[in-house]
Amino acid sequence: MEIEIEKDEQPLVSIIVPSYNHARYITQCIESIMQQTYKNFELIVIDDGSKDNTSIVLEELHSKYNFILVFQENHGVAYTLNRGIKEFSKGKYLTFCASDDYWTLQKLERQVEFMEENYSYPMCYGRSYFVVEDSTLINDNKYYRERYVGGNIFADIFLFKFQPPVNYLFRKNIFEEVGFYDENIIAEDYFMNLKIASKYPIGFIDDFLGYYRLDKISNKISRTEKILNSHLLTIEKFKGHPLYLSAKREVYIRKYNTFAPYNIYKLQALINLYKSLKLFHRKLFWVATFKLIFYWRN
Repeated sequence: MEIEIEKDEQPLVSIIVPSYNHARYITQCIESIMQQTYKNFELIVIDDGSKDNTSIVLEELHSKYNFILVFQENHGVAYTLNRGIKEFSKGKYLTFCASDDYWTLQKLERQVEFMEENYSYPMCYGRSYFVVEDSTLINDNKYYRERYVGGNIFADIFLFKFQPPVNYLFRKNIFEEVGFYDENIIAEDYFMNLKIASKYPIGFIDDFLGYYRLDKISNKISRTEKILNSHLLTIEKFKGHPLYLSAKREVYIRKYNTFAPYNIYKLQALINLYKSLKLFHRKLFWVATFKLIFYWRN
């Protein structure tokens, strides 16, 4: 006979939603959290200076569900997560959900159960579905090719062999040990994953736990450049590591491939070609070179 655990006997999970300009998605995000099969959680929503009508939608959701709701001026995701952790969270576990993403209903239940049974892991993650703007599921296999693993995966993350999907559950006390997010780094997940993975094995649940939305981004190349530069900032924090130069080259070859097709970025592409020359044996290097020569986009 299965014994149902009462809510008060379950460890508290603090859920932080950093919200920004996602009025059309935030309801789906919040509803997926409130409908979780695991019930002992606190929800903390921090709106980071949204300029659309997100605040109106959040006020309506707050009146319905009575979660912690905070409005602040725009400071970025890393600042928002740090504030949520330091000022509001009270749980044994911490998890985050971007305001345009949403979860499977058993996300928390699966992760808490895993962490309670595996004390050596300070965090765990699972797979994510990919959806488009209207929440239609993407079935293209290219989005599901990653072979995720758990354990000692620092090198895999550092060298971009894969990046764990953003559906992590952390033990809150890990932040007391490794520190909080660097507010100058916009690719905050890469930064924190490496900080933790450099000290501990990471848990992996081979199941789908969330939905990651592929939203259309204006000026996508500028956004990609900022993320890649952010990766370089993180890599500099591991300058003494044997894989330091290899990790930098992985960013350079991605920058080369990103800039190569565009007229105004050809010079930057050439600079990154030079920096990634030692990766000339890689298919991506020659794909970028083809783009550099034959593509001339405005």
